[in-house]
Amino acid sequence: MAGGRNYMRRKLTTVSIVAILVILSTTTISNAMSVKQQPIKELISETVNRQVYLGSASIIGNGNSSTLEAVAENDLLIGLGSESSYVDFYITYDMNCGGTTDEGIITLWVSINGQNITPNIVQTPTSKNGTLKIEDVAVHRQDALVFVISVVYGSVMPLYSNSTSATGAGVFSKAKTIVEESTNPFLDFLEQHPRMFLMLRYLLRL
Repeated sequence: MAGGRNYMRRKLTTVSIVAILVILSTTTISNAMSVKQQPIKELISETVNRQVYLGSASIIGNGNSSTLEAVAENDLLIGLGSESSYVDFYITYDMNCGGTTDEGIITLWVSINGQNITPNIVQTPTSKNGTLKIEDVAVHRQDALVFVISVVYGSVMPLYSNSTSATGAGVFSKAKTIVEESTNPFLDFLEQHPRMFLMLRYLLRL
């Protein structure tokens, strides 16, 4: 009878451990499945232009005086998922022209390997903020980027003007990739819980 009870006890212990492993590994597998869906999303996002942030600009003026700012990102290393791609360059801006006859102008200039791209401009005699973009620019790995953010403010009455600018540069390179070491979430779980693996192996020998 004692042998029978020991056998049943070992059997129940084995079943319990297996049940725990199944529950924990199911959670691990469900998490892994959500991770595996990420490359699909990345594949879809590859059809969208790469967004490249270049900096910011701001204007605060009252007709008699002004505060202008142009901030350019520099030493940019822009990763591309393929040898060639289309990108959208953009800056954020904020303009507040509080004078009677004043106006603010912000311009984004972009050059790829010394070839100028048609610039984009935004202006207002009042207040305006948002994103200034140059879109659908074809680029390749190892291409060199140079850009200028130009900020100009002026007033007719009283006669007043001010300006500033900022220059930045960068290069396009190969995008970094993350290699997945294991594709079996159950084995990953056992590797992270070695004592559980040893206990299971011992019970299976009984």
